[in-house]
Amino acid sequence: MSERVILVRFSVIINCYNTLPLIEKCINAALQTSNKDTEIILINNHPPYNEAMEFLSKFKHPQVRIFDPGRNIGCMPGFQYGAERAKGEYIVKLDDDVIVPRKDWTGAMYQALKDFPDLAYVALQPSVVKTGTNHRVKRPRYSLEFRRNTVLFWCMMIKKQLWKKHFIMSNLPLYGVGERDYERKANKLKMKKAYITSHVCTSLGRTEESDPLYGAWKLFYVKMKDQRGEFEEWKENFIIGPKENEIMRNFGYPEDQIEEVRSLLAKNQNKSRSES
Repeated sequence: MSERVILVRFSVIINCYNTLPLIEKCINAALQTSNKDTEIILINNHPPYNEAMEFLSKFKHPQVRIFDPGRNIGCMPGFQYGAERAKGEYIVKLDDDVIVPRKDWTGAMYQALKDFPDLAYVALQPSVVKTGTNHRVKRPRYSLEFRRNTVLFWCMMIKKQLWKKHFIMSNLPLYGVGERDYERKANKLKMKKAYITSHVCTSLGRTEESDPLYGAWKLFYVKMKDQRGEFEEWKENFIIGPKENEIMRNFGYPEDQIEEVRSLLAKNQNKSRSES
């Protein structure tokens, strides 16, 4: 008797460029809260941590597929790389330091897209985002808030057919605000965007397992286009001055964390000079 074929409805794409503890927690949460109709796609985006690279070369799970583009291709390009290889009818961008809620988050996102055909995409509400004053809808499986402004892609779902037709983009930046590119496309299509407010996702980006320099690099990559560079190169040269201080403060960094990043940069640069 042949085995019953399980159709893949959801493809959750995790673009891996973080410390191993965060990547593992993200993957475990996604696996624990998904069914057999969900595949987890890991993109080996060549994180600058040997233990993370080793994990991605050896990890095996029946629901997981791992792809290696051969180099670091960036955030939104990494999602696009995974989406092109996804088997699911719906694709999900899940950041590699984000923990999804334990309740049926894929089902809630899917149902919202089914209930509202004019939705281009839907995202779980990030824990740092407050509920606004926009139009809200409450359904048995979820609560939804339509957003006029940018929706953050900590965990975002879009129908693959729609993505393939309208949202494949060329010349995506290595690290940039891909959400705004999607927002412009949705506006052009006269389609809406929304948060699932009943299902909140959380980020581990400022925990003990994270690399403070990596978090700062991502921030400055987006905010300071004239000083972009690869992570390792950035660590060797970047200096936090008054302008950089202000950017970090505006992003929510407390003074002690700014000082920690400054100290780590100086320590790294002194070590490099002594070794050269």
